[in-house]
Amino acid sequence: MTLHDILVYTGYLFLFINILIYFKSCKNQNAAFKIFLLYLIGSLTLQIYSTFVKKYLGQHNLFISHYFFIGKFILLSLFFRQILKKSAIKKLVTILLYTILVLLILNISFFNYNYASFNVFEIVITSFPLIIYCFLFFVQKIEGSDGKYTYLVSGMFIYFLCSLLLFSVGNLTSSIKNFIWHFNAVLYIVYQVIIFIEWQKNFRKKNISTVNELYK
Repeated sequence: MTLHDILVYTGYLFLFINILIYFKSCKNQNAAFKIFLLYLIGSLTLQIYSTFVKKYLGQHNLFISHYFFIGKFILLSLFFRQILKKSAIKKLVTILLYTILVLLILNISFFNYNYASFNVFEIVITSFPLIIYCFLFFVQKIEGSDGKYTYLVSGMFIYFLCSLLLFSVGNLTSSIKNFIWHFNAVLYIVYQVIIFIEWQKNFRKKNISTVNELYK
């Protein structure tokens, strides 16, 4: 087992743990929480399938990245539409969601779309709006709001901003490519740890306080 394998499987483990604890806490939570849980489940499913295709079938698995980026964009756009409060921003998220999906369909249908490699246009157009939504969320927090999802969105902002660059050069075949993949795997572990911290700070305490209230 290589160093990269260890890092990747560690990321899977943290992701699996996050799915368990978020699933355990999803009862009586809002739509944003459940959408994010669905994103976690979808991420683990695609990553396990990607590993299976590469390790056990001996085939290239880069085609799975298209489903990952598009699925992530759809689910997290819906997530941000729930947690961003201003109606104008909600409408902007909805408009961008439909517009970008149309652009992706046009890109697949009419341009030279390589299904077996990373598509830089697809990566940028699905990742950059999510980074903007993170920034808008931070502005919303400055204007005054509760602390819920602050850790989570902070983790998203760091991971998406860094991985946008890393995945954009994912088709490189130079020696730097291994370093890029190792760094991304470490970054993903940090992202999952921050997701766990979000649950611990804002959802675990809520569950405990609810239980205490029941026994008063």
